Amino acid sequence: MTHPLLNFLDTLALEERSLLILTHNHPDPDAIASAWALAHLVEKRHAIRSRIVFAGIIGRMENQTLVRLLRVPIHPFRDGVLDKYHAVALVDTQPPFQNNPFPPARKATLVIDHHPRNERTKADEMIIDTEAGATTTILAEVLQEAGIEIPSRLATAMVYGIGSETQNLGRETGPRDVAAYRWLFSRVNVHSLARIQNPPRPPSFFYTLGKAVRHAFTIGRVIGVHLGPVPSQDIVAHMSDFLMTHDKMRWSLVTGRYDGRLFVSLRTLNREARAGRLLWRLLGAGTSAGGHRMIAGGSVDVGRDASEESWREAEEKVMTDFLKSQGVKEPFALQYPYQTLQEG
Repeated sequence: MTHPLLNFLDTLALEERSLLILTHNHPDPDAIASAWALAHLVEKRHAIRSRIVFAGIIGRMENQTLVRLLRVPIHPFRDGVLDKYHAVALVDTQPPFQNNPFPPARKATLVIDHHPRNERTKADEMIIDTEAGATTTILAEVLQEAGIEIPSRLATAMVYGIGSETQNLGRETGPRDVAAYRWLFSRVNVHSLARIQNPPRPPSFFYTLGKAVRHAFTIGRVIGVHLGPVPSQDIVAHMSDFLMTHDKMRWSLVTGRYDGRLFVSLRTLNREARAGRLLWRLLGAGTSAGGHRMIAGGSVDVGRDASEESWREAEEKVMTDFLKSQGVKEPFALQYPYQTLQEG
């Protein structure tokens, strides 16, 4: 049976010759790769011209290297660009998620995502597949079914997209992700992939890494840190992944201040945790939050001119509400192991 996405695009091509592809704000490798894969699909199958756009920044050095080295055709979102396109596809996000600039009153043409469907998501066609570990996996399967050749640059981006989303097939991964990864890997430029995975890093990264270690707290099997101001919002998730490697920890919670918002990253080793739903409850309705069973991210607006007291209150509320959700009772006996750890 033909994949529903191919059937929809066959119909869309009868009416549209151009397509705007919109990722979530501050796109990660999965969003970047899946958007590029969709652009390649519509171009090769139907000669539809597309433009990939994103709001925010591409902050993480791996992601910057990915875009620069592979020459990914992705562009910053500009006011008015949505008015120029009748057909708009959202990739790795959904209109109600509040992590993209898509107008709430407008109906999307197409949504492709592996996050759970929001009940308010509407589109002419919705390919929402929570069984896929990455949105890139969905596009890989469709490209394979369509028999479309994938150039090495795109294959490299897609392999990195799947790998980064699943921690190299070690987190929330199923047989489909493994199959897509293996199919794509034979087309990868391994030299480019290695450079993306090990990019040069600025001094600000090491400063933030040091701050994460110095100020990390533990309580039970939870580890976390409030990073304070950060050079980009991406580093919050990076530090959350890093702290999750601490022996015997089951949860990591990291916050960082960026552009007037408190960014929050949540990680767990519990495969049944529903971290995305938990973080959405912690941050509250109307905030930007979402994720999967084992990973979640979101942010709350504190304000560019907010006082230090307001920032600290927001940080403490997130931490307090999370610890209470895990059954930890006040007063919290936080430990700061890296401030007292001795050599030897």
